[in-house]
Amino acid sequence: MGAWGNPGKGVKGMGMKALPHPHIPVFASEGGVLRAESLRDYLLELREAYTPYAPVPPVTLYVLSERDWQTLVPYPYGLAFQRSEGGRLSLFAPLTYPERLLHRFRETLLPLGPPPMEIPAFLDLNLGHEYAHALQAAWRLRTGARWLDEFLANYLFLLGLARARPDLAASLLAFCRYLSRLEPERRSLSAYERRRGDLKSALWFQAQFTLKAQELLETKGDSLLKACLEAAPLDRKKGHGLLLALDPELKAWFAAFGLKGAP
Repeated sequence: MGAWGNPGKGVKGMGMKALPHPHIPVFASEGGVLRAESLRDYLLELREAYTPYAPVPPVTLYVLSERDWQTLVPYPYGLAFQRSEGGRLSLFAPLTYPERLLHRFRETLLPLGPPPMEIPAFLDLNLGHEYAHALQAAWRLRTGARWLDEFLANYLFLLGLARARPDLAASLLAFCRYLSRLEPERRSLSAYERRRGDLKSALWFQAQFTLKAQELLETKGDSLLKACLEAAPLDRKKGHGLLLALDPELKAWFAAFGLKGAP
């Protein structure tokens, strides 16, 4: 796992550039400073939308070349992700998207026709989803149920994006409507919970979660976030109960995924 146990210590001597900041400090691989600053500016815009709800802790952003990524983290290079360990919150983003990853996306999306935005732009946009996961960890809103945590992250991400950058929120929703036309073989939440499925399935579920989150935001505003913060720390039973209390019609929506009873 390289230096993940203490990434700040591990980057010393790797030729990386440190960009200090009180809210989103950054470490960037060689050649990545401009991209890192752009991504940080985007996350800072989102941060402003969340500060009225609860204290927002610092989150360290790493913008890494493939070589540095492989030194620091144990996951395949390309997709941004969030980690929390020992009270430290971190986001990892690639310096560039590898062609093998872009090819997988193009191949998956081919039956749908041209996407409404470029794939790298969509992937950059979804760094905000990973930031939402960091806030879930900080605000004790993780439930332990994968599908529920992803749904809440999509809700939190869309809430922040709609307030900070409504233009980007419109682009995200357009892309999700596009992705919702995919036809994955596995559509049940139980299969999703077991992490079975391919890229097509993952994209389809994320689209469904985001579009349903938009419906909740339109009809209930930020009520779900306020209820979750008041009830924290969450678990799967409490989180599921909050959703149904907010909108009992969600029970039928869950059933459409093949979910029987509480998750």
